[in-house]
Amino acid sequence: MTTVINAYADQKIADLAIAALRKEGLNDEQVRILGGDRKALLSELSEHGFKDSDARAYAEAVDQGQTLVIASISEEQADWALSIMDRILPDHAGSSAGSVPIVEEELSVSKARSANGGVRVTSRVVETPVEETVTLTTETVGVKRRAANRVLNDAEADAVFEEKTVEMMGTQEEVEVHKEARVVGEVELTKEVEARQKTIKDTVRKTEVEVEEVGAGATRK
Repeated sequence: MTTVINAYADQKIADLAIAALRKEGLNDEQVRILGGDRKALLSELSEHGFKDSDARAYAEAVDQGQTLVIASISEEQADWALSIMDRILPDHAGSSAGSVPIVEEELSVSKARSANGGVRVTSRVVETPVEETVTLTTETVGVKRRAANRVLNDAEADAVFEEKTVEMMGTQEEVEVHKEARVVGEVELTKEVEARQKTIKDTVRKTEVEVEEVGAGATRK
């Protein structure tokens, strides 16, 4: 796509130019009046590829009361659209302003980061059967009777004739399992940065305007 702009001293002439372009098949998105505050105007002109100096010149024209008509068309339609814009001028006195943009492309190289492969580390749980043997003891309470024959003294005699109960409990050992997590190694991810230079070769375009005087003694510039 390319962009052409014409400046008109009269708003009515600008409206006629837009009407003529729309009659030839251009829609509202392709042809319109370019306006707005100075900052927005300069920004839009820059987006359309105009150099800062050209953008400022068009902004000055708007400040002086001129109306800018912009057409976004294919490169093949550029001369055709300009001819329609210029055709409006002779039929309406008082409209003497017209322009053909001289556009140059500038090469701008930037860097973008993209993925070129890497390492994925996945941690998963692996269960391994283990076995360990322990010895458990169990106590069992029993009763044994044995014969005895001895004389008790007075104190022992008094004690044995008192009622009393004696209990003894048996015990047994049971297994208690405890697990302890211990770090035995680590996997560390590292990056190595390698710098390289790359030369970008491309072409940029610019437009050249040829001015030809019509009539006797005409010259071409």
